[in-house]
Amino acid sequence: MTEKKESKSFLKKFGKWAPIIGGAWIVLNIIAPLALLRIPAVQEYLVALGNKLPFNIPGLG
Repeated sequence: MTEKKESKSFLKKFGKWAPIIGGAWIVLNIIAPLALLRIPAVQEYLVALGNKLPFNIPGLG
């Protein structure tokens, strides 16, 4: 009986943090890179980096 009570409290604690962790993951992995790609300095850096590669990647240049 006490195990069920402990597991419920664990799920309640995890349930409270799940939306925060999920939102942070979305921001860090989707929104932040897309925002960085809109900055002209970052675009120039990526173009220069792509030109330095010793091989050709289709669709990159």
